[in-house]
Amino acid sequence: MSNVKIRALGSLGDGIASHTSGSIFVPFTLAGEAVSVSGEPPHMDLVEIINPSSDRVEAPCPYFGTCGGCNVQHFAHAPYLEWKRGLVRDAFLQEGIETDIEPTIASESESRRRVTFSAQRVDGKFVVGFNKSKSHDLVEIDTCAIALPAINNSLLDLRSVLPSLLRGQETISAMVTVCDNGLDLAITMEDTPNETMMASFVRAFARSSFLRASVNGDVVVEKEKPQVSFGDASVELPAGGFLQAVVSAEHAIANLVLSHLKKSKRVVDLFCGSGTFALRLAKRSRVHAVEMELDALSALQSSNTPEGTKSITTEKRDLHQLPLMGSELKPYDGICLDPPRAGAEDQIKEISKTETRKVAYVSCNPATLARDAAMLLKAGFKLDKVVPVDQFIYSHHVEVVALFSKPSAKGKRSIFAQR
Repeated sequence: MSNVKIRALGSLGDGIASHTSGSIFVPFTLAGEAVSVSGEPPHMDLVEIINPSSDRVEAPCPYFGTCGGCNVQHFAHAPYLEWKRGLVRDAFLQEGIETDIEPTIASESESRRRVTFSAQRVDGKFVVGFNKSKSHDLVEIDTCAIALPAINNSLLDLRSVLPSLLRGQETISAMVTVCDNGLDLAITMEDTPNETMMASFVRAFARSSFLRASVNGDVVVEKEKPQVSFGDASVELPAGGFLQAVVSAEHAIANLVLSHLKKSKRVVDLFCGSGTFALRLAKRSRVHAVEMELDALSALQSSNTPEGTKSITTEKRDLHQLPLMGSELKPYDGICLDPPRAGAEDQIKEISKTETRKVAYVSCNPATLARDAAMLLKAGFKLDKVVPVDQFIYSHHVEVVALFSKPSAKGKRSIFAQR
């Protein structure tokens, strides 16, 4: 056991300190704290906080420190949001981009509309909860500090419907989503349940509050089709389909995208999902929506839209394997994209060849966003705004919106001229 001083909070939420072995990482600590640690470097365990930071607060969750879901609940709100802003700034600096980062848009506690629980039998007892920190063992929980109340209220139903699907020591995942008209349940498991298991599950499901249940992507029982709203439009949520984690965060992101593309007459929405942005954009612009998941496109195509919505065309396409080429992008004066964590490197190479006036890029990974931004800047785009959105509260994850415009050739600036 040894004493160290935390010099900074790292990008994954662990405190960084100097040790005889080099830099070490200590969970649940903050910059400036003197702490006692044990274990083997570089990842060591916190034993005691000798001198706490003035930024330390009481964690709102009784499972904090045991449950592996959140790792910075001990961080005061204002410096926590500034830390997230710094994560985005550092990612851009890694790519040689110096630019102003807007203040982080906050989300409230108890705001997540989608949470994935794990379920398992442990020593003969049925347990629903989350994995322990750095472990495959489960922490049984009665409430989650980040989830909407409706999700916490569903835990009793989960404990009723899930046991019939478990075999031996198998672990299953249960994703609960709060929709406009109730709760959706998407279950992922290694083996398909047999008929006896499924019959028992369906009987228990009938007494639950869930609208629909799917197993490994296939709908197995449905009382009512779950609906979600994207702006003024309503969509039937595909089983397990992508959805922004927090409603207020989705609204904030959409407002940034819509404001940036408000003068665009024709917009292409890449990685469009079920229409999070496409359905909003169609109030002003003609939209071509591209997505590889057929269920998502079908939901978009059958959406309930208000009168006056402009045309939305759709295309099923894997943009990682077959990005839209520069020539295909030529008709559009606005581009919106919201790719997975890996980013959209090949697609950005094609966007870089265009004279598209406006690009709105939504990302859940600042590192790949910054990599892709560097390509756009090198191609003559200007970075107008970068806004972090904290929809993954109490974690090191952060959503980011980056807005680009293409100035005239005379106004092009170097990547290193961004300020």
